[in-house]
Amino acid sequence: MSTAHVRALLDHVAAELPRELWPHWTEGWPHEIEAGLLDAAFSARATYGTPTTGVRAVITRWRDHRAAPLDDLTALAAHADEPEGLLAVLNNRQRVPGNYTTKAEAVASAARSLAELGCTTSADLRDDEAQRNAIVGVPGFGAATWECLAMQLGIRTAESHRLVCEFLGEALDLEAPPSTADAEHLVASAAVRLEITPATFTHAVWRHQRAQRRVASAR
Repeated sequence: MSTAHVRALLDHVAAELPRELWPHWTEGWPHEIEAGLLDAAFSARATYGTPTTGVRAVITRWRDHRAAPLDDLTALAAHADEPEGLLAVLNNRQRVPGNYTTKAEAVASAARSLAELGCTTSADLRDDEAQRNAIVGVPGFGAATWECLAMQLGIRTAESHRLVCEFLGEALDLEAPPSTADAEHLVASAAVRLEITPATFTHAVWRHQRAQRRVASAR
């Protein structure tokens, strides 16, 4: 891929997800599995908000309550049987898609399911069937919840890679998405130009494509 391709990609990024307006120019929640799980749950069918509203406000409340690094799912799992305490801390009673439970209850259940598999920290998370099923099996959660959790922790799944490649293909008006090697080159080059990490670029683009998918499916 040439310098012209990188310039075209940057122009597309500026038009579609300008850094001053798009709230997802971050790496997600690396090394913070609790924050990643809360994000995956509370960002579903909800406005992401600012650092003091929406999803990030929920995470901030939990961070203030924990007063510790958010990388131990046993803290959330402890609320699985009696979620009222977690609901009070998070101060958010949004319900999961399907209206099965509150998002807080679903988070606690998912945390316990992962912990029972031996996955309690970000270092334990991997894209395998057992861990994926632990998330997808929670009523109101699904494949999108798992994909979001994995992305927040820096785990690239086949689906997240496909979404990023779709964005790159659209940006460059390619007949087919770029190869893995070309995609990595484009992401790395764009990140250098924007003075951010490739992980930040990938996360922002992935969030954008995910949002576009939701808009398209709602039509």
